[in-house]
Amino acid sequence: MDNNRTDLQTMTGTDLEARQGEAGLTLVEVIGTVFLIGVLSIIGINLAIDYREKARLVRCMAEIRGIQAAVVNLGDGRYIPTPDQFWNSTWPDGRKHGPYYYLTDGDPNNGHGNDLDGVDEENPGASDPDKKDIKFVILCQHDHGNLADYVYLTDDEPPIIAKDGSESVDYTRFLKWEYGGPGGGN
Repeated sequence: MDNNRTDLQTMTGTDLEARQGEAGLTLVEVIGTVFLIGVLSIIGINLAIDYREKARLVRCMAEIRGIQAAVVNLGDGRYIPTPDQFWNSTWPDGRKHGPYYYLTDGDPNNGHGNDLDGVDEENPGASDPDKKDIKFVILCQHDHGNLADYVYLTDDEPPIIAKDGSESVDYTRFLKWEYGGPGGGN
């Protein structure tokens, strides 16, 4: 028999009670461990969701950059295609490609100035010289979680994140089928 081991039959009751107290965890230790694992799990899940939302936002920005390049390439630098021309030539199969919208710089209210950028192309002298003349806007309304309400870019700007309360222009008010393309009506 091993000298380091004590035979349970030869132990007295006091020795046995002392030995049993060392063997397991107390209820407080178990609850504390479960609580700590729960808190770390919540933090880990929230971080994973945040990274996922950020990845979706980055992907969305890259996709609207691609749409911007397709618009410029289709017009060959000479003209800006209409939404119908763009969607029909870029995606002729008619599939819906997510909530992307291509808004052109037209004059939807016939001679009363352009509501898209506030510049009246028919009468440029009457427009505010400090306003930028926008040729087109591309925006998307994917679910960006709490990072953005929507993302947009104009003809020569990088993607801009529009959040509630930000100073960005509300282009979503122009989303109608005649401006929208596959992401719009139907």
